[in-house]
Amino acid sequence: MYLHKKCFFVTTTCNGWKPLIRQTDSYDLINSSLTFVGEKYNCDVLGYVIMPNHLHLLLYFKGENHLSGYMRDFKKFTSVKIRQELENRNLIYTLDSIRTDSRNRIFKVWEERFDDQYIRSKAMLKHKLDYIHENPLQSHWNLVEYPDDYAYSSASFYGNGLCPDLRVVHYKEYY
Repeated sequence: MYLHKKCFFVTTTCNGWKPLIRQTDSYDLINSSLTFVGEKYNCDVLGYVIMPNHLHLLLYFKGENHLSGYMRDFKKFTSVKIRQELENRNLIYTLDSIRTDSRNRIFKVWEERFDDQYIRSKAMLKHKLDYIHENPLQSHWNLVEYPDDYAYSSASFYGNGLCPDLRVVHYKEYY
C-alpha cells in the first residue's frame, strides 16, 4: 500500500500501556535495536522519543519502503530482551501481566499493531516532530521541564546540536 512512500510517523506501544521500557531500563536496547533495523532496511531516523511505555518515530526510507519488516524485526528482538530483563529483575507481577498462554511460555511485550501515518509535507513533518519533542512534558508524564532535557529524544539534536544516543538525520536532508 505504501511501497513508494518514504517518510512515516510511527507509534508503537507496550502491551496494555505498561511502563515496560522504564521498568527494564531498556532505553539503550531500544536505541541499539533502532540502529540495527535502520541499517538493515536503509532507513534514517529523523526524530524520536522513547517514553516509559511507548515510542514515537519519524522514519525515512532511503530506498524501498519496508516499514512492516522494520517494525516486525524491531519488536521481535526487543520483546525477547525486555522479557529476559523482566525475568532478571524478578518482576513476577509484570511478567504475569504480559503472559498470554496457560503454559507460561508466551509473553506479549508490545501491542500487536503499530500506528503509522504517511508524512505528506514538510509542515506535517515539523508538526509531528514538535509533538514528539513535547511528549515528555505532557502533564501525565511531566518527565522534564524542557524538551532538550529529555535524554531519550531527538530534541537536543534539533534544539542545540547535541548528538543523542541514537543517530538522527536532520529532516532538512530530505525536505
